[in-house]
Amino acid sequence: MLMAGHETTGTALAWAFERLLRHPDKLKRLREEVFSEGANGDAAAGGPYLDAVVKETMRLCPAAPIVVRKILEPMELGGYEVPAGTTVAPCVHLVHRRPDVYPQPLSFMPERFLERPAGTYTWIPFGGGVRRCLAASYAQMLMKQVIATVLSEVELRAVEPRSERPKKSAITFVPDRHGLVVAAGDRQTTVFGSA
Repeated sequence: MLMAGHETTGTALAWAFERLLRHPDKLKRLREEVFSEGANGDAAAGGPYLDAVVKETMRLCPAAPIVVRKILEPMELGGYEVPAGTTVAPCVHLVHRRPDVYPQPLSFMPERFLERPAGTYTWIPFGGGVRRCLAASYAQMLMKQVIATVLSEVELRAVEPRSERPKKSAITFVPDRHGLVVAAGDRQTTVFGSA
């Protein structure tokens, strides 16, 4: 469980930086918030835009595109009677791309989560109901801390300008070119990305 948690959080972070670097206006707005929050004492806690960036990244690039569940009791689902023992596989990827729930569903728009909170059954990167991932809050907090720390310490730029496609890696979908970035700080420049 711990290994899967590290892989999925790391993947989500790689996608967050990949998406931010392809949208300089979003990155600029986030950096301004991080520096403002840092001046007020706690950049790592982040503000509302950082929270929205994390949620939008996980909406657009969920670490696990489907979840699999076995129905323990008969239930009605979409007008059909589903018998106990049936395996169902809700597709996170498709739920997050419903245009009736998320206008312009393929666009990276963190602002959508400033206008309206994430829905219990329409934003499900951690699953939903009683089987929701126990580490959901921790993963989001960790992402916010890492993003705020990186943005407050270094300037980032993408190694390549074009967006990355998802590529299957173990249980997640990662950026196909590993989310490589150039990070320039006061003393050195480094290239890093997901493995």
